[in-house]
Amino acid sequence: MNKLVKDERKVLKGKRFTLLKNIENLDEKERADLGTIRDTYWELGEMSMMKECLRNIYSIADYAHEAKIVFVRWCELAIETGIKELKTMAKTIKQRFEGIIAYWYTGFTSASMEDFNNKIGWLQRQAYGYSDLEYFKLKIYDLPKLKIIKDL
Repeated sequence: MNKLVKDERKVLKGKRFTLLKNIENLDEKERADLGTIRDTYWELGEMSMMKECLRNIYSIADYAHEAKIVFVRWCELAIETGIKELKTMAKTIKQRFEGIIAYWYTGFTSASMEDFNNKIGWLQRQAYGYSDLEYFKLKIYDLPKLKIIKDL
């Protein structure tokens, strides 16, 4: 935004979450804003469309072989755009391809594992100074019962 002229900045000012939200969660004003951004800024428009395409793979592909085809095509399109960030994303998808496709075989994601690892990290920050490692391990076993609530 720093490189844009003052008038151009106004189009993007405060629109970050409009770009990040799922398209079905946008209200009418946000949809209009998204359309303006897509029309005005080619790269942001491409990235927004590619984000939605990537999200839709999970609702469209019923089987692993379908998902493989669509992911490969998405990666090809991402590279063709020439946008550095999309190329990086395509490279990451290719590197993690088997793990991503495993979702269609198992029906599971790593979300619960990520959540549990975040709780362990939280516990480590709270437990700074614990000298008893066995007590810390017991606290980890107790984590599934723990609800972490942030103070507002």
